[in-house]
Amino acid sequence: MGTEVKGYYSKHKKALMKDFHQTINLVKNQQIFTDQITNSMEQELLSEYEKIIPEIPYFKGYRQRMFNNMLLLTAQFLAAYRVLSGYNMKPEEIWIICHEALQLRLQLIPKWKRRLMRQFWHNIFGTMLKRRGRKNIKETLGSFEIEYINGDGKKFDFGINYTQCGHLKFLRAQNALEIFPYVCLADIALSDAFGWGLIRTQTIGDGCQYCDFRFIKGSTTKIASKTPEVQKTIDRLKT
Repeated sequence: MGTEVKGYYSKHKKALMKDFHQTINLVKNQQIFTDQITNSMEQELLSEYEKIIPEIPYFKGYRQRMFNNMLLLTAQFLAAYRVLSGYNMKPEEIWIICHEALQLRLQLIPKWKRRLMRQFWHNIFGTMLKRRGRKNIKETLGSFEIEYINGDGKKFDFGINYTQCGHLKFLRAQNALEIFPYVCLADIALSDAFGWGLIRTQTIGDGCQYCDFRFIKGSTTKIASKTPEVQKTIDRLKT
């Protein structure tokens, strides 16, 4: 399950701030965003993120690593939302920038490493999840509750239902539930970069009872949302 460590990231603040600063600079260097991310905004973003760092959840245990990393991404998006919404930017507009930032960060990972991660996802990780799906295993990892779904090899190879979401718990504590449906869209860039072959039709962020993650080797990412504004954002990302 993993034990939550309160304030864990405070001692890692310097490294996290450096990482976030690098992400901001990547976005600023893109001509399309030059006029949107000013030097003043940059300092506000860093200041806001620094405030959030002690509040980011962290759970002990090797199996919690992926979830901890996802919560770090959500914290960065939260900082961006709090600052950029003050400049009359809407959540969907802010997410477009965050999506671009995530894509740019993922592109920094060497291609050979991304290929290895794709192979690991379906050949090793996928095999493990298929086995758990056949046994109908349910478990709690950090602040996420998961049930493994057995695939038939046709509609999908293996699947996961998230029945409880750690992002929801974190954003509720931060009084920022309005951005919850958008943080789920980080999976688009991640699936594209690492070859997940993710198919998803609903999320807890849409108000559904669970998130239906399904994976097909070699498939393109196909994510939909039952929240109209979020679906419009997804459609915009495809263009």
